[in-house]
Amino acid sequence: MSKAEILELLPKLGPGERQEILERLCDLREAERGNVDQQWVDEALHSGPASPASPGDWEGALRRGLARASKRS
Repeated sequence: MSKAEILELLPKLGPGERQEILERLCDLREAERGNVDQQWVDEALHSGPASPASPGDWEGALRRGLARASKRS
């Protein structure tokens, strides 16, 4: 599955499924770096709306978090 396909699928998932994906991404990052950058996690958690009104809100928050992660790698 390509990155584009994954990004297209994310808005169709439920909140619990998206949370599970976010947690898995954090676990993978921790395994790669040896530990999670707590500041990045805090920023990612606080960058999106507390109660997203639409799947687009989640997608935007995820894209911002991934963009920050790629800049720091």
